[in-house]
Amino acid sequence: MIESAPLLLVVLVMFVVMVAAYEGGLRLHHAIRPFADGKRGDSGDESHAMSGVFGLLALLLAFAFGLALNRYEERRNLVTSEASAVATFASRMELLPPADREALRPLLVGYARARLAASLDAEGDLSGQAQGVDRLHGQLEARLYAVLAALPADARTTLLVQSFDNLGDVATERQAARAARLPDTVVDLLALYCAIGALTLGYAVAATNSRHRTTATIFFALLAFAFATVLDLDRPRGGLITVPQDVLARTVARLEQ
Repeated sequence: MIESAPLLLVVLVMFVVMVAAYEGGLRLHHAIRPFADGKRGDSGDESHAMSGVFGLLALLLAFAFGLALNRYEERRNLVTSEASAVATFASRMELLPPADREALRPLLVGYARARLAASLDAEGDLSGQAQGVDRLHGQLEARLYAVLAALPADARTTLLVQSFDNLGDVATERQAARAARLPDTVVDLLALYCAIGALTLGYAVAATNSRHRTTATIFFALLAFAFATVLDLDRPRGGLITVPQDVLARTVARLEQ
């Protein structure tokens, strides 16, 4: 549910939950230890517990951020790989006779346009887009093998088949990388520990008879934005952080010329 929620709503809900947990920690301390404020030696236990909880929260946040960032980098590198695969196949088509080359070019342009459109569309149906791209890929494949069957077997056949296979492999890798997400358990656990950390902070601060609501509120806002940033990195089809498609767009533009 968190993965599909709007990012602004995630920030707001996480902030409200942490503020409520902080206030709950304050009241919990006063409810179960009414004389804790007068015992200075007891505050060390709460401080140790708070350090442990926030240390674990920092570890989980760094782990989730690292996973999301690695997947973002993988998706960005695959854009370059696909642009290179399209350009390589287009250049090897120059080995064919002019008539065969001109018959294949419109199919390659249409396929490359469809791949670019699917990459830029953040709201479209992923399975429907994949079916449309697969149909264009099949048309290009059928035409290519018909052309190669009419030519004598030589090095051109190997080069064209290899580059065409690479074209399909990169597209499959991009589709898989785009559909990959952080495990729901990791996201839910991170949200839970944010709330537990706020509760622990409120409980520990109450032990010193000092609330620091302003500082805590700023901290919770930053923590909520950090949590939303992890989710944003993990959403290639939406959000504020998107994978640039400029390299593929330039390749398609060169094909159209």
